[in-house]
Amino acid sequence: MIYGIIIFVVIFLLIALIISKKILSPRLKGRKGEIVVARILGKTISGRQYVINDLLFSDQLGHSCQIDHIYINRYGIWIIETKNYSGQIYGTIDQREWTQVLAYGNTKNHFYNPIKQNTTHIYRLAEYLNEKNIFHNIICFLNQADLTNITIANVFTVNNIKFIKSTQTDINLSVERMESIYTKLLNLKHNNQTGRKQHIKNIHKMQRDVQKGICPRCGSELVVRKGKNGQFYGCSSYPDCKFTKKID
Repeated sequence: MIYGIIIFVVIFLLIALIISKKILSPRLKGRKGEIVVARILGKTISGRQYVINDLLFSDQLGHSCQIDHIYINRYGIWIIETKNYSGQIYGTIDQREWTQVLAYGNTKNHFYNPIKQNTTHIYRLAEYLNEKNIFHNIICFLNQADLTNITIANVFTVNNIKFIKSTQTDINLSVERMESIYTKLLNLKHNNQTGRKQHIKNIHKMQRDVQKGICPRCGSELVVRKGKNGQFYGCSSYPDCKFTKKID
């Protein structure tokens, strides 16, 4: 009887551990942040705002792209990348990796610069829509992130996400153009053939391409260029493609 109870307790603890790992998986943690932002953005209101959440698609080169939120109004297309990170966040526009600091500085984690990540999203979306200069690159962290050390205007916590509904820009899209873009994106979402597992494989392939000197955005050759901070890898298709990578 006692051994049976012990076995039951052990099995229960193992199941609880497995469930907790699934609950805390990066994908599910990310979904929590996306749900919060989607709620704030609200629903599509014809003639005023158009919203698409969680758009996954592939381009003609087989590069896949997952965009958390697309918000369209008369002042442009707002491409929003949501990050569910806590702790202090450090990073600049040009750095390839940003840093998350936890436990009073005892734990440091690195993640790919979300501005660069979202720039690739915008590049692929612009190619599909055949549109230029109407996109806004927005990075949104949940409120538990400390962005005191981030001085980039388009990076903020979820408390400030509503600002995009009232921000005026030099862009002035007509209702017809907004609806046309929205319809194209809905068709892209509904006709998507790329699954999550394939998307992960595509990301790994892009990382290998970079190591081989291939631009992960457009497939052109990466060449060595010289800037104010020294040499770096840049896409040979510049200025159409502005991908860069620091020389290790």
